[in-house]
Amino acid sequence: MVDLPDDSLVLVTGANGFIASHVVDALLAKGYRVRGSTRSASKLAPLQEFWGAKYGPGRFQIAVVEDMAIKGAYEEALKDVAGVIHVAASFPSTAAESLANPALTIDPMVNGTRYILQSAAAQPTVKSFVLTSSSFAAIFREMNTVYDLDENSWNHESVEKAYSLPMSDPLKFMHIYAAGKTLAEQAAWKFYNEEKPGFIMNSVIPNFTIGPPVGPERPRSSSLMVSTAVGGDMSGLKTLRPLKAEWFVDVRDAASLHVHALISPQLSSGGIRIWAVSAPFNGNDILHVLRELHPDKNFPADFEGLPRDLSRIDNRRGSELLGGMRDLKQAIQANTSHINFI
Repeated sequence: MVDLPDDSLVLVTGANGFIASHVVDALLAKGYRVRGSTRSASKLAPLQEFWGAKYGPGRFQIAVVEDMAIKGAYEEALKDVAGVIHVAASFPSTAAESLANPALTIDPMVNGTRYILQSAAAQPTVKSFVLTSSSFAAIFREMNTVYDLDENSWNHESVEKAYSLPMSDPLKFMHIYAAGKTLAEQAAWKFYNEEKPGFIMNSVIPNFTIGPPVGPERPRSSSLMVSTAVGGDMSGLKTLRPLKAEWFVDVRDAASLHVHALISPQLSSGGIRIWAVSAPFNGNDILHVLRELHPDKNFPADFEGLPRDLSRIDNRRGSELLGGMRDLKQAIQANTSHINFI
């Protein structure tokens, strides 16, 4: 049983990010205190003000960690914390550099994960650790191809292709990124199983994440793609065509699953990977939702020949923890509620 009483201090890394900011908000709403790490305090200042007004002064504090790929980078930020939700990911190199030497991207991703685990294990106060992974750690999908995926799925393909593909291959950089995600999570489980730290660990595997921003922030990450695509200028909708068909998750559900992974009795044994996905979608599905939400507007016709993600993902654990997940309509409505269509 994970014992994280109300008012315990939880570290959330990369707290100014899209998913992480929702994780912070969910923790504060449950009565926890949160320390959020960021590379620059100015990036979190607007959210700190927002959370101070919403939950009271002092409930959220900022820890500056300029380079998470340095050993010991989180030692100060981890002091006195009871739980850790590690959302941030190190990604220092450019595509051109990585194509020539994939290790420039992969090694910092792996080392950053390993180093924060080592530092957390040295803190006797830490009782629970959650790692944000990625669907890339489980699969590198081709469209219109059937895959059966569960909590035991790993992306061995990208680990091999990150190094074997020629630099001219258009997918090489994506395989490098996916390999980094895969190897970083595998390194985390290797540490957890071999070192047996004094905390339990679970991981969360999100895919395409959409939904509303927190507080005064604009949508970011994959959510920004949808929000930008459906902006006031209808011509922006053409960017939905190349939008990759994937599984989506509402960011609020993704955040809730991180909190469950940290404190839920059902997950208190640790060692569990949780898919944070709701259903597959493509650009035409977004158009269908927009037509339903705004019947008085003239949206473009469906794009012809858009592919489908035919993956079959066993997302039952996450869905059961939440009592069901938000559908695409709810996510798109929240993501685009600020837009005045013209």
